[in-house]
Amino acid sequence: MYDEIILSNEQFGTLCNEEISCNSFLFESSDEILLSNFSYCFAKFLLCSGEKKPCNKCLNCEKVNLHSHSDIKEYPQNHKNILVEDIKDLIDKIYLSSIESDKKIFILNNFSSSTIQAQNKLLKILEEPPLNAYIILNVNNINKVLPTVLSRCKKIRLNALSDETIEKIVESNDEYQKTAIVALSSGNLTKAITYKQDKNFWNLYNSCLNTLIEMKDSKSLIKYSSNLSLQKENMETILEIFESFFRDLLLIRLKQNYLVKNKNILDKLPTISNEYNCDSIDLIIKKIYEIKKKLDFNCNATFLLDNFLLYVLEVKFLCNKG
Repeated sequence: MYDEIILSNEQFGTLCNEEISCNSFLFESSDEILLSNFSYCFAKFLLCSGEKKPCNKCLNCEKVNLHSHSDIKEYPQNHKNILVEDIKDLIDKIYLSSIESDKKIFILNNFSSSTIQAQNKLLKILEEPPLNAYIILNVNNINKVLPTVLSRCKKIRLNALSDETIEKIVESNDEYQKTAIVALSSGNLTKAITYKQDKNFWNLYNSCLNTLIEMKDSKSLIKYSSNLSLQKENMETILEIFESFFRDLLLIRLKQNYLVKNKNILDKLPTISNEYNCDSIDLIIKKIYEIKKKLDFNCNATFLLDNFLLYVLEVKFLCNKG
């Protein structure tokens, strides 16, 4: 679907112009859509029978584009994360003859969430795969992948897309919304598409903005905390929005307004920035990182949100007092 983006990507061109001297690849990115499309484009390059690869004209390319090529297998199959049974299935199939081409491609999605047992089970086949078989690991957190797996793969960390590319994808007539999506996605295609398709996103965005503007004391904290708590299932997005706002506030305090991402609210940000200094904004951004980590451990979202808003008020008070 996003072939044009991938094929024009410098990293993809570099990868395909190198001599393919290994059979195991690890692509890393927090952008799941980019990962999926990158790995499929690379699979198409490997299977293409045309002169200029990928040609997008041969039968192999056409079948890859339709996700119907018999020589591409994707995992996990019947569950969310890759388990030992997936790796056993891969090992059973990797030694079989290819059906429609001279190669076989195995794509393991969300590999960083696979079990340790599954990763260990994969080690031997990564080290000695059949010559005509290629294994692609899609990873969103390389720290969760065993070093023994990493050492057996060619690793490529995918760069974020440019703001200009995200802007073309969003394609909104509403300049306010388009600018906000580009700012918040930070080059992440998955985030940009999620924000664009989420009907509740703008309510969430404006709620965070109103909180930042109007929350002045502990009494108003209760009101805005209650409003945002109604959307606690979107806690990750709430934190992303606040982080984006505070990064822009820091840029304004540093007199670097031209670097502000949320240009759609540039008229409001200078007034808000007067309530903070650079140190207080830095502390708040660090607090956001801390809360994100706690979210990963399934901490209570309402508690974390209350704790964050109270912290913002405290830091603001200390800033004004100083």
